Amino acid sequence: MRKLSPNRWNWSEEDNKWVFIESCKNGEYSYQYSIDPPKEFVDLTYKIKILNEKMIMTSDLQESEKLFNKMMKISKRMQNMRKES
Repeated sequence: MRKLSPNRWNWSEEDNKWVFIESCKNGEYSYQYSIDPPKEFVDLTYKIKILNEKMIMTSDLQESEKLFNKMMKISKRMQNMRKES
């Protein structure tokens, strides 16, 4: 089982929920749970879906690489989702 990271949204396999772990000033952690995915996750997933569909449709290797790189940037963003204010 992977360790959950503080100060970002994580999917907890153990709890079967999303959890945001916030580090407090006293060294303790505050946990916020959600059954629904964060809005940012849903939005980014949709963007990846659209880019993937475009990538499937193109036969241009440069365009395909460009779309793939955009997808990778979005994927990295998904790995560091912060709590919405």
